[in-house]
Amino acid sequence: MPGKKFGFFAIIIWSFLFIPISSGIALNSFKVAIILSSNIRPFLEASSSIQKTLKGDYLLLNYSQNKELVKHYLLSERFDATIAIGPQATKLVYEYGKNIPYKIAIMTLDIKKLIHDENPCGIDLRVPIRFQLEIIEEYLGPNRTIGILYNRKENQWLIQEAQKSAKGLGLTIIPLEVESPSEILGKLKPVFSKLDLLLFIPDSVVISEKIITHLTKKALLKGVGVVGYNRFFYDTGALLSFIIDYQKVGEKATHLLNQVISGKPCDVLMPPVEIKWNKQALKILRGSNPEKWNSKIGEKNE
Repeated sequence: MPGKKFGFFAIIIWSFLFIPISSGIALNSFKVAIILSSNIRPFLEASSSIQKTLKGDYLLLNYSQNKELVKHYLLSERFDATIAIGPQATKLVYEYGKNIPYKIAIMTLDIKKLIHDENPCGIDLRVPIRFQLEIIEEYLGPNRTIGILYNRKENQWLIQEAQKSAKGLGLTIIPLEVESPSEILGKLKPVFSKLDLLLFIPDSVVISEKIITHLTKKALLKGVGVVGYNRFFYDTGALLSFIIDYQKVGEKATHLLNQVISGKPCDVLMPPVEIKWNKQALKILRGSNPEKWNSKIGEKNE
């Protein structure tokens, strides 16, 4: 009797995990594994969007809940495609799912650096630095001096890319290298008066919300605008924020999967972003330094 009960519950659990949805032209005969790295909100938003837009059969797996189970399914070769959400899932897919024909990676910083695959397909979590600088020049004009806090081990390559891109846009980059959070204020103090903007990038040393909040407020009072890479920066007082739309990331992942299955080429794309201009922050900057932030700045965005 216990064995019968176990079998009954196993069938119920499997029916919830392996969810058949309406058939589409490209994916109706495909079995897809959607693999979450963890249950953080951005990953869940992307996953929900994928599940709504994917046409075919899928199994939802979670790395953080059972890594060994995910490995088992990847090695079983029962899937035609995977959509990996986050860095842990992406690394696992490329390590153990080598025989799966189609792989999409999303919600991961610097996908090409992480997996060292020659031709990965997916949507990176990093907003390209050149794109950010182009938007800054478009919104605020040339001749702006921009400070970037970073640690060399992770982001020296990005600083070099930023300096190269800035030259052609009439912008100046001041790299502010730090090895620990305790160095941040010391690095900023002597250059604050030279800066127009302080641009934050994803960096493990400069990640504390407490530090970011303090620096944003300090910068505003000194007439320095902050540029950030998610909604937290906007809510804290950043002048300009690049906010990734995680649901659209999921939609684009489904589109990419259809694309590669139909034989079309695929590359790693930048994430879909909303550019948020903070009028209240501009008002504070004009009060702190009216000469630098005159009435013409941001006219088209007000």
